[in-house]
Amino acid sequence: MALVDDAAVMAVGGYIYVAEPDKPKPALTDPLKPPAGWESLGHTSRDDLPEFGRDGDDPEVKGSWQNSKLRQTTPDVTYSVTFQSIQASPETFQLYFGAGPGAVQADRTFRIPATPVPQLRSLLVVLVDGARFLPLWHPRVSLIGSDAVSLAVDDFVKFPIKGTFLSSPVIGGAIGEWATLAPPAPPAPSGN
Repeated sequence: MALVDDAAVMAVGGYIYVAEPDKPKPALTDPLKPPAGWESLGHTSRDDLPEFGRDGDDPEVKGSWQNSKLRQTTPDVTYSVTFQSIQASPETFQLYFGAGPGAVQADRTFRIPATPVPQLRSLLVVLVDGARFLPLWHPRVSLIGSDAVSLAVDDFVKFPIKGTFLSSPVIGGAIGEWATLAPPAPPAPSGN
């Protein structure tokens, strides 16, 4: 693999957007202006950035009597993302408590369901590094609160939300597509 300096990314800033499940991949030209149908999840913690997780089996080497390292197994793996919303809004509460849109009452209070139901959405996480950005798109994600709400006198209230990536028919059963950063195209030769 070649050393590509321009492909190294620092997550200096970022945005998280959601849409209806199985929403096609957006053509993103500006991380602050998502296409129609994508909504911002608002503020998320700067101290606890989104964390992409991998859970499941490790590959195993299987052998035969004649060859002790004949084949490696394909592990069963689940991928996810966990982020900390710091915005006490109906949208955050819907995802954290696993509630549908009917949980928001006429007086803007939020009714917490006795039985949470994971909320299905398309998810777009955009990492921003200066003028460059890296979109991470997952068309079918199951979102629900993942841990206790965190309180501190010197920090924002944090609502931890975990999204588990599910297979989507939009991309042939895959779970997402991440863009790549590549060096800019070399200038075209000048014609003399």
